[in-house]
Amino acid sequence: MITIKDIAKSLEDWAPPLAAESYDNVGLLVGYPHLELSGVLLNLDMTEEVVLEAIKLGANMVIAHHPIWFTARKQLIGQDYISRAIMTAIKHDIALYACHTNLDNIRTGVNMRISAQLGLKNLTFLRPKPSNQEGGLYGSGQIGYLPQAISKQDFLHLVKDTFNCGGIRYADCKKEWIHKVAVCGGAGSFLTSDAIKQGADAFITADISYHKFFDNERKVLLLDIGHYESEQYTSNLICEYLLEKFPKFAVHLSKIKTNPVRYFS
Repeated sequence: MITIKDIAKSLEDWAPPLAAESYDNVGLLVGYPHLELSGVLLNLDMTEEVVLEAIKLGANMVIAHHPIWFTARKQLIGQDYISRAIMTAIKHDIALYACHTNLDNIRTGVNMRISAQLGLKNLTFLRPKPSNQEGGLYGSGQIGYLPQAISKQDFLHLVKDTFNCGGIRYADCKKEWIHKVAVCGGAGSFLTSDAIKQGADAFITADISYHKFFDNERKVLLLDIGHYESEQYTSNLICEYLLEKFPKFAVHLSKIKTNPVRYFS
Protein backbone atom coordinates (compact mmCIF):
# COMPACT_ATOMS: atom_id res chain seq x y z
CA MET A 1 0.00 0.00 0.00
CA ILE A 2 1.35 3.42 -0.99
CA THR A 3 0.33 6.30 1.25
CA ILE A 4 0.36 10.06 0.89
CA LYS A 5 3.25 10.07 3.36
CA ASP A 6 5.26 7.74 1.07
CA ILE A 7 4.96 10.18 -1.83
CA ALA A 8 5.79 13.13 0.41
CA LYS A 9 8.90 11.40 1.78
CA SER A 10 10.12 10.53 -1.70
CA LEU A 11 9.71 14.12 -2.89
CA GLU A 12 11.48 15.42 0.21
CA ASP A 13 14.40 13.04 -0.31
CA TRP A 14 14.80 14.76 -3.69
CA ALA A 15 13.92 18.35 -2.74
CA PRO A 16 14.35 18.69 1.06
CA PRO A 17 12.18 21.31 2.77
CA LEU A 18 15.33 22.80 4.33
CA ALA A 19 16.32 23.90 0.82
CA ALA A 20 13.25 26.17 0.64
CA GLU A 21 13.35 29.91 1.27
CA SER A 22 12.32 31.10 4.74
CA TYR A 23 9.11 32.77 3.48
CA ASP A 24 7.90 29.66 1.69
CA ASN A 25 5.19 27.14 2.61
CA VAL A 26 6.17 23.71 1.31
CA GLY A 27 5.28 20.10 2.02
CA LEU A 28 1.93 18.56 2.85
CA LEU A 29 -0.47 21.47 3.38
CA VAL A 30 -3.81 19.61 3.53
CA GLY A 31 -4.65 15.96 4.16
CA TYR A 32 -3.93 12.91 6.31
CA PRO A 33 -0.42 11.50 5.70
CA HIS A 34 -1.45 7.91 6.49
CA LEU A 35 -4.23 7.67 3.87
CA GLU A 36 -3.79 5.16 1.07
CA LEU A 37 -3.05 6.89 -2.22
CA SER A 38 -5.41 6.41 -5.14
CA GLY A 39 -3.57 8.65 -7.60
CA VAL A 40 -1.65 11.90 -8.03
CA LEU A 41 -2.54 14.94 -10.13
CA LEU A 42 0.18 17.44 -11.05
CA ASN A 43 -0.25 21.10 -11.89
CA LEU A 44 1.79 24.26 -11.49
CA ASP A 45 -0.96 25.66 -9.24
CA MET A 46 -3.56 24.51 -6.72
CA THR A 47 -6.96 25.89 -7.68
CA GLU A 48 -10.50 24.71 -7.05
CA GLU A 49 -10.73 23.67 -10.69
CA VAL A 50 -7.62 21.51 -10.33
CA VAL A 51 -9.00 19.89 -7.14
CA LEU A 52 -12.25 19.10 -8.99
CA GLU A 53 -10.21 17.55 -11.81
CA ALA A 54 -8.49 15.30 -9.25
CA ILE A 55 -11.89 14.20 -7.92
CA LYS A 56 -13.04 13.26 -11.45
CA LEU A 57 -9.85 11.27 -12.00
CA GLY A 58 -10.15 9.45 -8.68
CA ALA A 59 -6.82 10.89 -7.51
CA ASN A 60 -6.65 11.92 -3.87
CA MET A 61 -3.44 13.96 -3.98
CA VAL A 62 -2.66 17.18 -5.84
CA ILE A 63 1.00 18.12 -6.11
CA ALA A 64 1.77 21.64 -7.28
CA HIS A 65 4.81 23.86 -7.53
CA HIS A 66 3.06 26.89 -6.04
CA PRO A 67 1.62 26.66 -2.50
CA ILE A 68 -1.99 27.77 -2.32
CA TRP A 69 -1.21 30.02 0.66
CA PHE A 70 1.90 31.51 2.26
CA THR A 71 0.67 33.33 5.37
CA ALA A 72 -1.75 32.56 8.21
CA ARG A 73 -5.47 32.69 7.43
CA LYS A 74 -8.09 33.43 10.07
CA GLN A 75 -11.10 32.26 8.06
CA LEU A 76 -12.09 29.56 5.58
CA ILE A 77 -15.57 30.58 4.51
CA GLY A 78 -15.37 30.32 0.73
CA GLN A 79 -14.78 34.05 0.31
CA ASP A 80 -11.93 33.65 -2.20
CA TYR A 81 -10.35 31.12 -4.56
CA ILE A 82 -7.85 30.03 -1.91
CA SER A 83 -10.40 29.10 0.73
CA ARG A 84 -12.69 27.47 -1.85
CA ALA A 85 -9.87 25.22 -3.08
CA ILE A 86 -8.88 24.25 0.47
CA MET A 87 -12.48 23.58 1.54
CA THR A 88 -13.16 21.47 -1.56
CA ALA A 89 -10.00 19.45 -0.95
CA ILE A 90 -10.89 18.80 2.70
CA LYS A 91 -14.47 17.87 1.84
CA HIS A 92 -13.31 15.22 -0.64
CA ASP A 93 -10.21 13.99 1.24
CA ILE A 94 -7.83 15.41 -1.37
CA ALA A 95 -4.31 16.00 -0.08
CA LEU A 96 -2.54 19.17 -1.23
CA TYR A 97 1.24 19.11 -1.45
CA ALA A 98 3.56 21.96 -2.50
CA CYS A 99 7.09 21.58 -3.83
CA HIS A 100 8.18 25.16 -4.41
CA THR A 101 11.49 26.95 -3.70
CA ASN A 102 12.97 23.70 -2.40
CA LEU A 103 12.56 22.40 -5.96
CA ASP A 104 13.91 25.68 -7.35
CA ASN A 105 17.08 25.48 -5.26
CA ILE A 106 18.32 21.96 -5.98
CA ARG A 107 20.60 21.08 -8.88
CA THR A 108 18.09 18.74 -10.54
CA GLY A 109 15.08 20.99 -10.05
CA VAL A 110 13.12 23.66 -11.90
CA ASN A 111 16.06 25.61 -13.29
CA MET A 112 17.79 22.50 -14.56
CA ARG A 113 14.62 21.68 -16.49
CA ILE A 114 14.40 25.20 -17.95
CA SER A 115 18.05 24.88 -18.99
CA ALA A 116 17.44 21.47 -20.53
CA GLN A 117 14.57 22.82 -22.64
CA LEU A 118 17.04 25.31 -24.11
CA GLY A 119 19.80 22.73 -24.52
CA LEU A 120 22.19 24.44 -22.08
CA LYS A 121 25.31 22.53 -21.02
CA ASN A 122 27.90 22.75 -18.21
CA LEU A 123 25.38 24.05 -15.69
CA THR A 124 26.29 25.67 -12.37
CA PHE A 125 24.29 27.68 -9.84
CA LEU A 126 23.85 31.33 -10.64
CA ARG A 127 24.01 32.18 -6.92
CA PRO A 128 25.23 29.23 -4.82
CA LYS A 129 23.96 29.12 -1.27
CA PRO A 130 26.49 28.87 1.59
CA SER A 131 27.38 25.25 2.26
CA ASN A 132 29.96 23.20 4.16
CA GLN A 133 30.30 20.95 1.14
CA GLU A 134 32.47 21.82 -1.82
CA GLY A 135 30.39 23.04 -4.74
CA GLY A 136 27.34 23.62 -2.57
CA LEU A 137 24.14 21.60 -2.42
CA TYR A 138 21.70 24.40 -3.18
CA GLY A 139 21.53 27.66 -5.07
CA SER A 140 19.36 30.17 -6.92
CA GLY A 141 19.11 30.06 -10.71
CA GLN A 142 21.47 28.25 -13.06
CA ILE A 143 23.86 29.28 -15.80
CA GLY A 144 25.29 27.35 -18.73
CA TYR A 145 26.11 27.41 -22.43
CA LEU A 146 24.15 26.94 -25.63
CA PRO A 147 25.74 24.32 -27.93
CA GLN A 148 26.99 27.25 -30.00
CA ALA A 149 26.67 31.01 -30.04
CA ILE A 150 23.65 32.34 -31.94
CA SER A 151 22.52 35.81 -32.92
CA LYS A 152 20.42 37.82 -30.52
CA GLN A 153 17.45 37.67 -32.88
CA ASP A 154 17.71 33.90 -33.25
CA PHE A 155 17.96 33.57 -29.46
CA LEU A 156 14.75 35.55 -28.94
CA HIS A 157 12.98 33.28 -31.44
CA LEU A 158 14.40 30.19 -29.69
CA VAL A 159 13.08 31.34 -26.32
CA LYS A 160 9.68 32.34 -27.71
CA ASP A 161 9.24 28.97 -29.43
CA THR A 162 10.61 26.89 -26.52
CA PHE A 163 8.31 28.46 -23.92
CA ASN A 164 5.38 29.30 -26.22
CA CYS A 165 5.44 32.90 -25.01
CA GLY A 166 2.59 35.23 -25.79
CA GLY A 167 5.29 37.89 -25.82
CA ILE A 168 8.72 38.61 -24.36
CA ARG A 169 9.47 41.78 -22.43
CA TYR A 170 13.19 42.44 -22.54
CA ALA A 171 15.92 44.99 -21.96
CA ASP A 172 18.49 45.06 -24.74
CA CYS A 173 22.24 44.82 -24.40
CA LYS A 174 25.31 45.70 -26.47
CA LYS A 175 26.06 42.08 -27.31
CA GLU A 176 25.04 40.70 -30.69
CA TRP A 177 25.77 37.01 -30.00
CA ILE A 178 24.34 34.84 -27.23
CA HIS A 179 26.25 31.85 -25.87
CA LYS A 180 26.33 31.90 -22.06
CA VAL A 181 22.77 31.94 -20.65
CA ALA A 182 21.44 32.33 -17.10
CA VAL A 183 17.94 31.25 -16.05
CA CYS A 184 15.69 31.53 -13.02
CA GLY A 185 12.12 30.30 -13.02
CA GLY A 186 9.56 32.71 -11.61
CA ALA A 187 10.51 36.07 -10.11
CA GLY A 188 14.29 36.16 -10.50
CA SER A 189 15.24 39.78 -11.20
CA PHE A 190 17.16 39.79 -7.88
CA LEU A 191 19.78 37.68 -9.70
CA THR A 192 20.48 40.15 -12.53
CA SER A 193 23.74 41.34 -10.95
CA ASP A 194 24.83 37.69 -10.53
CA ALA A 195 24.18 37.04 -14.23
CA ILE A 196 26.35 40.04 -15.12
CA LYS A 197 29.15 39.01 -12.73
CA GLN A 198 29.21 35.50 -14.19
CA GLY A 199 29.47 36.86 -17.73
CA ALA A 200 26.06 35.78 -18.99
CA ASP A 201 25.07 37.05 -22.43
CA ALA A 202 21.38 36.62 -21.58
CA PHE A 203 19.28 36.10 -18.46
CA ILE A 204 15.81 34.54 -18.67
CA THR A 205 13.37 35.01 -15.81
CA ALA A 206 9.94 36.57 -15.08
CA ASP A 207 8.01 39.20 -13.10
CA ILE A 208 10.50 42.00 -13.81
CA SER A 209 9.27 45.45 -12.78
CA TYR A 210 9.93 48.53 -14.92
CA HIS A 211 12.79 49.86 -12.79
CA LYS A 212 14.43 46.44 -12.52
CA PHE A 213 14.92 46.39 -16.29
CA PHE A 214 17.53 49.16 -15.82
CA ASP A 215 19.63 46.78 -13.70
CA ASN A 216 20.97 45.01 -16.79
CA GLU A 217 23.20 48.07 -17.47
CA ARG A 218 23.03 46.99 -21.14
CA LYS A 219 25.53 44.27 -20.23
CA VAL A 220 23.13 41.31 -20.42
CA LEU A 221 20.03 40.63 -22.50
CA LEU A 222 17.37 40.59 -19.77
CA LEU A 223 14.21 38.63 -20.68
CA ASP A 224 10.86 38.45 -18.89
CA ILE A 225 9.02 35.53 -20.47
CA GLY A 226 6.15 35.30 -17.95
CA HIS A 227 5.93 33.49 -14.62
CA TYR A 228 3.77 30.61 -15.85
CA GLU A 229 5.76 30.26 -19.06
CA SER A 230 9.07 30.02 -17.21
CA GLU A 231 7.86 27.23 -14.90
CA GLN A 232 5.44 25.36 -17.15
CA TYR A 233 7.64 22.25 -17.42
CA THR A 234 7.79 21.75 -13.64
CA SER A 235 4.86 19.32 -13.59
CA ASN A 236 6.61 17.18 -16.21
CA LEU A 237 9.76 17.20 -14.10
CA ILE A 238 7.89 15.98 -10.99
CA CYS A 239 5.96 13.44 -13.05
CA GLU A 240 9.15 11.89 -14.44
CA TYR A 241 10.62 11.67 -10.94
CA LEU A 242 7.54 9.99 -9.44
CA LEU A 243 7.18 7.50 -12.30
CA GLU A 244 10.80 6.50 -11.81
CA LYS A 245 10.20 5.90 -8.09
CA PHE A 246 6.65 4.49 -8.38
CA PRO A 247 6.44 3.09 -11.94
CA LYS A 248 3.14 1.25 -11.45
CA PHE A 249 1.26 4.08 -9.84
CA ALA A 250 -1.24 6.48 -11.41
CA VAL A 251 0.37 9.89 -11.95
CA HIS A 252 -1.65 12.35 -14.03
CA LEU A 253 -0.62 15.61 -15.68
CA SER A 254 -3.40 18.14 -15.28
CA LYS A 255 -5.11 19.33 -18.45
CA ILE A 256 -6.04 22.65 -16.84
CA LYS A 257 -3.92 25.65 -17.80
CA THR A 258 -3.98 27.82 -14.71
CA ASN A 259 -2.12 30.80 -16.16
CA PRO A 260 -4.32 33.85 -15.43
CA VAL A 261 -2.36 36.10 -17.82
CA ARG A 262 -3.59 36.67 -21.37
CA TYR A 263 -1.94 38.59 -24.20
CA PHE A 264 -3.79 40.91 -26.58
CA SER A 265 -2.11 41.59 -29.91
